[in-house]
Amino acid sequence: MQAETYYFGQGRLLSRPAGTAGRGGWRWWGDVSALTWAPTSETVRHRESYSGQKGTVRKFNFLNECPINGTLHQLDAVNLATLLNGTVTTIAGGSVAGESLGSVAVGDLFRLDHPGVSALVITDSAGTPTTVYSQAAPNANFDVDPRFGALECLALPTPAPTMPLLAAYTYAAAKQVAFLNAVPPTLALRYEGINLAEGGAPVVVEWYRVSSSLLQQWALITSGTDVAGTEFSLEALLDSSKSPAGALGQFGRFVALEG
Repeated sequence: MQAETYYFGQGRLLSRPAGTAGRGGWRWWGDVSALTWAPTSETVRHRESYSGQKGTVRKFNFLNECPINGTLHQLDAVNLATLLNGTVTTIAGGSVAGESLGSVAVGDLFRLDHPGVSALVITDSAGTPTTVYSQAAPNANFDVDPRFGALECLALPTPAPTMPLLAAYTYAAAKQVAFLNAVPPTLALRYEGINLAEGGAPVVVEWYRVSSSLLQQWALITSGTDVAGTEFSLEALLDSSKSPAGALGQFGRFVALEG
């Protein structure tokens, strides 16, 4: 009698650009809590028109779609760029002098050009500038959240400062993702899993060419008792560089290690 085999999977999802030469270039996506593959077929059916029974005389299937769906929890810059057809830019830390806040009135809200602000000094535009606010010795004129480069004017000194007010500061390095400004990538996808139902037996699933789609939802404000998860959908494509009759197939493969 054949032994029963069950499956309860956990594992790592990796990708690299499709067609990458050699064995390197793989990138781990981080925590993915759900991963499914659901290929579908399209049925062609012909019913005859001569017997009076409309019997089916031919029926065959075409492969329709091969979606790969998952839930991603690691929303880093590269993952977001992959799922938002974006590009990643590394912004080096630096400094700014003379960034104009314009003509300022009490109650005005401002956002500096850069977040991650330190050593902020706000002066007026007089020939001999007057310091209106200094992060090193803060006063009641401005409320500052340096994480976001966010300013609120609470009061102005007397005599009135000469407008416009000017900001000088340093800012931290950052990574930036521009949305929807790149061609959707074609990836090679690899799942390295363990089957907990069979003592942690290793399994590998590979898809040779996968097209990415926009993430289905991105929860920016969350509630409940778990961290946010972002659902994504990819699609396995035919890899014409591989033989349709070959051992690898043209879409992907499943490998279950024995022993």
